[in-house]
Amino acid sequence: MAVQAPKKPARKPSTKGAPVVASSAAPVASKANTETAGSSDLVPMNFAVPSEFHQDFKLFATMHKMKMVDVLKKSFELYKQQKGA
Repeated sequence: MAVQAPKKPARKPSTKGAPVVASSAAPVASKANTETAGSSDLVPMNFAVPSEFHQDFKLFATMHKMKMVDVLKKSFELYKQQKGA
């Protein structure tokens, strides 16, 4: 003898209102990474380094009362001079 599963109860009618229909008006413009940042704008540089290097870099910056980004900028300037770029 097979056992029949109970039927699901009927759903209540929605009280949220009518669904939003896309309008034919022009879409809202979004930035979507199509514009380049200005020369004075800050942009993130994300890269991973070994934890020992990070600790050494941060300690060096702290000992010289500099921000880590300033140490990076200065070291890049010196590297460019060394390479003649």
